[in-house]
Amino acid sequence: MKIVVTTFPFANKDLLKLKNDFPDIDIVFTETKDQVLKEISDADGVVSMALRQEQIEAGKQLKWIQSLTAGVDAYPLEYIEQRNITLTTGRGIHKIHMTEYAISMMIVAARRVDTMILNQQRTHWDSHIPQNEIHGKKLGIIGLGSIGQGIAKVANILGMEVYGIKHTPVEIEGVKKVFDMSGMDFIAQNCDYIILLLPHTQETEKIIDQKFFNLMDKEAVFINMGRGKTVNQEHLAQALKEKRFRLCISDVFETEPLPENDPLWSMDNIIITPHVCGPHVDYMAKAYTIVKNNLNKFVKGNTLDNIYSFKKGY
Repeated sequence: MKIVVTTFPFANKDLLKLKNDFPDIDIVFTETKDQVLKEISDADGVVSMALRQEQIEAGKQLKWIQSLTAGVDAYPLEYIEQRNITLTTGRGIHKIHMTEYAISMMIVAARRVDTMILNQQRTHWDSHIPQNEIHGKKLGIIGLGSIGQGIAKVANILGMEVYGIKHTPVEIEGVKKVFDMSGMDFIAQNCDYIILLLPHTQETEKIIDQKFFNLMDKEAVFINMGRGKTVNQEHLAQALKEKRFRLCISDVFETEPLPENDPLWSMDNIIITPHVCGPHVDYMAKAYTIVKNNLNKFVKGNTLDNIYSFKKGY
């Protein structure tokens, strides 16, 4: 059995232990596109951040692709489905550091740190900026996957009243009520903080639009940590211009990098972060456990973890 591992743009060092853990498997680490094309030709599986269709086409006997990312937008999904190749995701890698991003950004919003930074740049002293707390506030999480559940647990411990959206509602620790997609209006109308974590699918394309923003409270905070294309960005810009809600914090956008002439750059009621809530300095160390467990199951012919559903789109 042969497994090709390509961790670009990260270093290979954290996954090198796989060679010791699976001495009977030919595990090949590649660092260039040419190496991938060469080594994938007789590989049974590939561990990668992303793959192009031509690379997968070269892997005539590929049975399994382990993505090192939770989202798999960077893969030719239709072709992978046609080939009947099992695709597994890196769901769970981001849980802790994305939870910390969410909690920290809500506290930034509650303490109006964004306003104070703007005042610092203007050399303006204002000691009357309203200071608040997240304790006791209502949090709506749209997308209660692994990351959403992690945020819900910590937010609940910090005293927030948590509501959430999940495609198939089930009881979740720390969440007062879980809705299906029909609960979107409830979240918009009743929550002080709203965190968007939906994957990008046909169903979720621009699902957050003018209607949603119009339902939000004037003092609400909207945080997008999922996918840029789940929000109608024109409607978002208009809602911010009209001060429909107090603050937007967005890590993802329809087009990335966000174009320099985009109106969002000049607005003072949005915090823009450059798609950084997912990456982590120890990303591959976090990925190691997921890769090791799935490789062990693949060798034994057992059902793998985090299998991507082509039907659901996640």
